[in-house]
Formats: sequence, structure tokens, C-alpha cells
Amino acid sequence: MRSYFFRVLTGVLALLSLSAVQAHDIHHDMTQHSAAQAPVYHARGIVKTITSQTLTVRHKAIPELNWPPMTMQFELPPAATLPAVKAGDSIQFSFVQSANGYQVVSLTPQD
Repeated sequence: MRSYFFRVLTGVLALLSLSAVQAHDIHHDMTQHSAAQAPVYHARGIVKTITSQTLTVRHKAIPELNWPPMTMQFELPPAATLPAVKAGDSIQFSFVQSANGYQVVSLTPQD
């Protein structure tokens, strides 16, 4: 009887362990998937200032976010390899929401 009890207990513990591992993996996969699926927004604007870490732009309205035209600062990606722009340049750019705000993912100077 004792042997039977320990076998059943071992089986239950094994199932609980497997369920916990699967739940962790599913949560991890969902977190990875949602991070990879962050919406990308597109806008046009005029560069106000640029530093090695930020880009301040006076952008036109962004209907997808229900934003009116405004001036705001965007984070640049680490080790950004974006085209060189300066204050006063017209640009078209794309950005995503990041942990620290909004981050530029692409930038194209406009004529």
C-alpha cells in the first residue's frame, strides 16, 4: 500500500512539474511574440534637435494614435545607423513604443 501511494504521489508531482514548465514556456513565448509584434507607426515632421540618443521632431498629426501635430522627443536605437540629419531637415520616420517612451526604428530625409 505504501509503495502504491508513493508511485501515485510521484506521478502527481511529475505532472505538476511538467505543467509548471509548460506554463512558463507559454508565458515566455507570448511575451516574446507580443514584443516582436509591437505596432510600428509612421509620421512626417521637421527635426528640431538631434543628439546621440534622442531625436526631437515637430511632427504632423498621427491618426493611428489620435495625436495632433506636436513637438516631441523620440529615443534613438542603440548604435543607430540612421541617415545623418540636422535641425530643420524634413523627415519621414517610423517608431514603436518602448519601455522608455517611443523609439525611432527608421528615418528617411525628405526633399
